[in-house]
Amino acid sequence: MSYQILPEGMFFTENNLQMKVLLRDPEIPYSLHSHEFYELVVVVSGQGTHLFKGGEQPIGEGSVLFIRPGVFHGYDRINNLRLYNILLGKDVLSRDISDLSEMPGFREFFMQTGENIPICKLTGYQLSEVIFLLREIKKESEQAGFAKGSATMTYAKLLQLVIQIARIYTPRPQLSSRFPYERLTPIMEFMEQNLNRTLTLEELVEVANMSSSTLNRQFKTITGWSPVEFHIHRRIAYACTLILKRKMTMEQISEATGFSDANYFSRQFRSHMGMSPIQYRKVWTEPMQ
Repeated sequence: MSYQILPEGMFFTENNLQMKVLLRDPEIPYSLHSHEFYELVVVVSGQGTHLFKGGEQPIGEGSVLFIRPGVFHGYDRINNLRLYNILLGKDVLSRDISDLSEMPGFREFFMQTGENIPICKLTGYQLSEVIFLLREIKKESEQAGFAKGSATMTYAKLLQLVIQIARIYTPRPQLSSRFPYERLTPIMEFMEQNLNRTLTLEELVEVANMSSSTLNRQFKTITGWSPVEFHIHRRIAYACTLILKRKMTMEQISEATGFSDANYFSRQFRSHMGMSPIQYRKVWTEPMQ
């Protein structure tokens, strides 16, 4: 079977920085294809299935993918998928990158070999930061005129984006077969069913049917949080959807997500998202450029 191969000449002009930022709003289903350039994908919202030779993987808000030249991929089963495509010529990342190649996150995410396509998952706050940076890169890269320094500024901001992703990216740790990830699935499902209230460690231990020390250790290994902290984070994520999808006051959202009062809710929100609920609403309701 033959697949479409997208050439560099479709997107890049000669004697210019070989880079282009495209906002796909929305992205559409796309069969398996490859390109002669690198592609960095940042999913802004929605869900979909990312296709690659030999398999598929779910993607959604905060997913970041890096596809190398010659690797086939595509999209299917899309639901309001919005994403940025950052197209990079084959030589763009081979410039003076100094110690960048020594970063573990850069090697693991940007220097993969074979058909593997790594996925980095951003938190809501990290995604907000990345979107601001992408807007700046897109605007700078589209500046017309000569001798304005736009190409150099674009490249500088691109390196900032690459470093930011490399610092965030950590491959999921390999867990012992004695404790497969699936053992935490019931407790995570229980948490998702109770995003409107506080859960105690005692409740979680009973549902998980394991000791509190084991539950804490395995949750931190997989998520980086304790079970209670992880549930708070999921409630904050639920609050984010309420902030954007419903016309509710912060007091109503605080109550709907089980926080004792709006001030406590705001403190927890800032702790997890790096900004206040009001700031978050402004960031995500501002029209995208």
